Amino acid sequence: MSIYEMFVQMWELDFQMGLFDKAYFQGLVKTGQLKVEDYKKVTGEDYVAETTNQPAQVQPQA
Repeated sequence: MSIYEMFVQMWELDFQMGLFDKAYFQGLVKTGQLKVEDYKKVTGEDYVAETTNQPAQVQPQA
């Protein structure tokens, strides 16, 4: 068993005990510390990447 796999097991328990919420694990996915497929293993839900709502760019008029 790799160190990463041990962390995933630990994170599963941490989530079940309520020590960390989904936002914490979303942050781990964003920083590359937790794989997307393991996010589901930990939280029981699929990882959905945040979409940024950027305003449409306005074209200058001549």
